[in-house]
Amino acid sequence: MFKVMIVDDEPIFRHYIRSKLNWNALGFIVCCEAKHGVEALEMVHQHRPDVALVDINMPFMDGLELAEKLTAAFPEIVVVLVTGHNEFEYARKSIRIGVADYLLKPFNEEEITVTLQKVKSSLQQAQEERTVSRSHSAILREGFLNRLISQEFNMNVDDIEKSLERFRIPIPPRRFRVAVVEIDGLYQRWSDPKEIGLWKHTVANLLKDLLQGAGGHILFHDAEGRTVSLTAFEDVADMRDFGVEAYRRLCQMVERHFKFTATIGIGSEADGYEKIHVSYRDALTAIRNKITAGQRNVIRFDLLPTGQNSLDYVSAEIHESLIVHLRLRDWDGIEKLIGQVFHYMEGNEISVDYAYTVMMGLVSLCLSFAIESGLSVMELFGPDFSPYQAIQSMESIEQSRIWMLELYRTVLESAKKGRLSKSKNWFEAAKEFIDSNFQDPELTVERVAGEVFVDPSYLRKIFRKEGSVSVSDYITRIRMQRAKALLGVGNVKLADIAEKIGYSDANYFSKSFKKYFGMTPSEYESRKK
Repeated sequence: MFKVMIVDDEPIFRHYIRSKLNWNALGFIVCCEAKHGVEALEMVHQHRPDVALVDINMPFMDGLELAEKLTAAFPEIVVVLVTGHNEFEYARKSIRIGVADYLLKPFNEEEITVTLQKVKSSLQQAQEERTVSRSHSAILREGFLNRLISQEFNMNVDDIEKSLERFRIPIPPRRFRVAVVEIDGLYQRWSDPKEIGLWKHTVANLLKDLLQGAGGHILFHDAEGRTVSLTAFEDVADMRDFGVEAYRRLCQMVERHFKFTATIGIGSEADGYEKIHVSYRDALTAIRNKITAGQRNVIRFDLLPTGQNSLDYVSAEIHESLIVHLRLRDWDGIEKLIGQVFHYMEGNEISVDYAYTVMMGLVSLCLSFAIESGLSVMELFGPDFSPYQAIQSMESIEQSRIWMLELYRTVLESAKKGRLSKSKNWFEAAKEFIDSNFQDPELTVERVAGEVFVDPSYLRKIFRKEGSVSVSDYITRIRMQRAKALLGVGNVKLADIAEKIGYSDANYFSKSFKKYFGMTPSEYESRKK
């Protein structure tokens, strides 16, 4: 509804024009009436009408003078003059001072309706233009502020100050600090963009109220949609703790009233416009650390842990144990080891980069096992699978632990399905290696297992299952069969035969031969003759 002010010194005319029309149906409402121009000017400040229907002949201040003052002070108000025959030429001249239209007395309902419809169209067009202009200005303002915090910052101080003045941004060239606000689990909690935008706006407004009184404080959104809080300070002493309590209160109020949580990262101190982007970068680093520092929290960049504690905690021993449990298909063992790793990260002050390194190590080990098991990573997780991006999207240690366990469970269950054929392949590969290397005196179960990339204890299980024989017995069997063949040739020294089949001691070979065949090599050779 557009608001209309009626200005005329005759009560009868004011009553006529007010009661003759169905104002609501036309899209208008009469907000006030004035008897003359002086009273009208007083009412304008209180009622802010969109349209003024003004009679020309009035005491104290006539309609033309009022129209001139209105168009000068309130150019957005549409002025329509109401005039008699005698003032017609005079009214036409008034158009030049900004009057939108005029009505010639006496007029009927149709005439004023047509005039009001024209006025309404004009108002709607102006309203749309203002909306577009404000939207365009807001986009330009947001773009400028995003350039200010961008790594590609390349503006000089003069350009910055001109843009600040243009967009009416109250931040003088002092010291600055940037904070970044994130609603935890925002895109997991809501999928509707309108609802996401509503909650971002709500949290931003709440922060604006909490920081009211900070003259050099502004809020905007970065390219990723996060709420950015930029504050200017007179000196270092003011900025050290300013806002921290307000940010904490914001986290508490959001959780209490809205039943979700927010985390805030506070950047480093920035001296001058050209360092604002550094403070923003540090605020992002701080908020990335919520995976280790915890959600619903205020995280200060200057208080982040700098040491890595024990970088060796997730040692080769843990990795080796994990791969053993994977090969044994021991889910309980896998779950326990992964739980230990994440418990350590949760209970110690570690940086987010260290946490990412640890988690990517676990991912790498799991995917290596998947490939070893003959699985396709793309078939398991899809062509868009990006573990590093997935890890970076995690917002807590617990969320990361659940994701990691699901990764391992998926691989393990798929590996179990193909276990029978795979164990057969391992059995054949191990036999082939033994058949080609039995002459090596250093040939052991451990070496064979290493060559086929399985755990020695698991290899023993495979041989018992697939060949009903132990690995050691199979090695002995191959050696004895080869020794028997060499003895059948004749005229070969016992020491040479022992060396050819992997025995460095001829006496030990002779004892092993007798144990296997029930006779010594000499006795066997004599019988063949």
